[in-house]
Amino acid sequence: MNRRKALKNIGFSLGAVSATPTLVSLLSSCQNEINWNPKLLSNSQIDFISNYIELIIPKTKDIPGGLELGLHKWVDICAKLILNKESQRSYLFSLECLINDTLNSASKDKIGELKINDYESQLKKFLLAENSTNKKWSKSVKNYWSKNPKDLNFTDAPQQALAFSSLITLRKWTARGYRFNEYIGENVLDYRPVPGEQKGCVDLEETTGGLIWAI
Repeated sequence: MNRRKALKNIGFSLGAVSATPTLVSLLSSCQNEINWNPKLLSNSQIDFISNYIELIIPKTKDIPGGLELGLHKWVDICAKLILNKESQRSYLFSLECLINDTLNSASKDKIGELKINDYESQLKKFLLAENSTNKKWSKSVKNYWSKNPKDLNFTDAPQQALAFSSLITLRKWTARGYRFNEYIGENVLDYRPVPGEQKGCVDLEETTGGLIWAI
């Protein structure tokens, strides 16, 4: 699929995204940080999500991908600064469920043993699942967290459902960080530094040639 068309579809599927100055500055600062260290995730967790991020938005010959734009840093800093302590706890537990499910599906013991096709298989399993399966996973996740579990353990948790939830969150944050990026905004999306007349309902094909607006 054409990258610009794909970005358009991703933008619409996620709905409107509020680009606050704080969020934009966070993305810029973590991209430019030379000696960067994760703020919440471990180094192995960063390595793990990086492989998914590169598959979600891969590099092409003329447009940088998620990794080149530092979106693994963006995801880490979002989890650290946007989520409260309880939400961080839930986020990290769900991420561990995704790691476990990916390892088990690939019959591997360590993240470093995973190959790119292992990540691709997981993406297909979760993102191409039947709608009824998605609803089942989502319901399981909602029911699990509604009980407000104090002791998070893999025995009692619906691991595959939480893994699905974690991957969906990663996909959303990756797409949002991509759209917030300065290079993408100015060179891939429709960027207008000086807004013109406000029109409430317009056809994107006629107005921007099909491009979504830069944030």
